[in-house]
Amino acid sequence: MEDFLQLAEERYSVRHFSSKEIESEKLDKILRAAQIAPTAANFQPQRIFVLKSDEVLEKAKSVTPYCFNAPVVLLICYDKDVSWKAVDGHDSGIVDASIATTQMMLEAWD
Repeated sequence: MEDFLQLAEERYSVRHFSSKEIESEKLDKILRAAQIAPTAANFQPQRIFVLKSDEVLEKAKSVTPYCFNAPVVLLICYDKDVSWKAVDGHDSGIVDASIATTQMMLEAWD
């Protein structure tokens, strides 16, 4: 197993993707990493949509320039009806979805 500092040093942003399809076993592991991510009160409000079809990928590209022609796009969001709320009204959903996204990136590197 590689160590965390190596991961941090080697991390980079990808803006050009091959058209090669991701293996389902790898995608399943990435999605599992999000599923087990720690969230406020363990409410697990994150929702991940796997966008693969040409039609759906075109729709995604029409609303954001950040798909970079990837063959698969993971749309990460959260359910406001499920996310934990503090007494002051702070909604933890954005942080929870961010933690899940980070874990997915770590698994993808691994």
